[in-house]
Amino acid sequence: MRATTLEKLLLIIFDCIASSLCFFIFLPNYTEHIALAVLCWFLIFLCAGAYRRWLLESRTAHVMYMLKIVGAAYCLTVAALFGKNAFSIDKFLRDISLASNYFLSVWFSVSIFRLLICKILRHFLSKGWGADCILLLGCTNEAREYSQLFKDNPQLGKKVIGIVEESYGPEKIFEGLQILGTYSDLPNLIKKNNVQAIIIAHRNNSEKKINEILYWVAHLPVKVYLVPSLWECAKNFKTSSQPMLVRSKELQELFVLNLLPWQATAKRIMDIAIALLLLVLTFPLLLVTAIAIKLDSKGPVFYKQQRIGLYSRAFTIYKFRSMKLDAEKDGPQWARKNDNRITKVGRFIRKYRIDEIPQLICVLKGDMSMVGPRPERSVFIEELRKTIPFYASRLKMKPGITGWAQVRHHYDNDIEDVKIKLGYDIYYLSNASILLDIQILIRTIYVVLAGKGAQ
Repeated sequence: MRATTLEKLLLIIFDCIASSLCFFIFLPNYTEHIALAVLCWFLIFLCAGAYRRWLLESRTAHVMYMLKIVGAAYCLTVAALFGKNAFSIDKFLRDISLASNYFLSVWFSVSIFRLLICKILRHFLSKGWGADCILLLGCTNEAREYSQLFKDNPQLGKKVIGIVEESYGPEKIFEGLQILGTYSDLPNLIKKNNVQAIIIAHRNNSEKKINEILYWVAHLPVKVYLVPSLWECAKNFKTSSQPMLVRSKELQELFVLNLLPWQATAKRIMDIAIALLLLVLTFPLLLVTAIAIKLDSKGPVFYKQQRIGLYSRAFTIYKFRSMKLDAEKDGPQWARKNDNRITKVGRFIRKYRIDEIPQLICVLKGDMSMVGPRPERSVFIEELRKTIPFYASRLKMKPGITGWAQVRHHYDNDIEDVKIKLGYDIYYLSNASILLDIQILIRTIYVVLAGKGAQ
């Protein structure tokens, strides 16, 4: 079990223990509600992002973060008590005193348990247990320095398991580390060794060479870092990045999804709520559409196809069939303007995006989000990855029914359209937030009602 997984599990368990003990001590007359109170605290901490990785962060920052969460919950409780006891100041003062003691004890006990958990797990990390596996790319002085840094500081929770080099001699050893393969071996090495991060530190500082490396890893669930000597050639990269400091050494992380932990939780909750609401509201429309498709042309009502989602995971997408049965008899191809493969009903439901509604099932299953890049087929992804730098970075995000690219640009007609939409997808990756999702959803309503961009 990885240290991050164990940490999250222990935090949840001891948060529940701490909150239940405090409830039992300060609210003994309401013990029948302990389970509800514990569940509420768990949901509050979960939505506030309190179950992220704390092992390598400041203990003071951790304690103060928990104080903010508990403080916000306390303020909401006080507001509720004031409304309930507005005409009984004595009862309000008694309730507020009890609430103050209870919330203060929750913060104190939760913080103590969390600090103890971090202390114990840091001790295990210093012994080499549960560390994240890292691959270094390039047999260089910088690679040597980072290898030594993680070796001398095991408490950082990083362990270099080997080197990957473009070319190497028969010895296959560099600074005591085994050279595991070349850059084209990266996907297999990452999966085989459960690698969590790679550090690019090779000699060649050309943008083309870095693009070649990223071709192999951009779609995988690993963190990608650049050493300082490569930052200059990365300035023109159209991707999100973020500097970080490891002891005295600097790194720059690529493909950063700037979505706060609580926003990620809120986004998933919002996805489920909107998907359920839309399925209920559009149910009569779905029935009418299904009948119209059946009467208009031969074939099934629904169209199923395998698409590629987050971190290259394949899933089945569901749409209303808008094309003839033999639409791809000559092989996979993009839809074109005035495409004669599209049926009469299909042209209407594509114009107003009705054909997309069954994808809400994929949202409920967790394969898709309401907002994100358009899910693509593997055959197109393999083709586009070879011709468009960073195209695979779209796979760092869960695909969406709508997205910044979908509301800003029309359907893909050619490679140039794909390049333009990739720029919008990367913008979303760099600026993801709940407010941006809401903005995209509002824009989508206008696009749907106006019938813009469909073909």
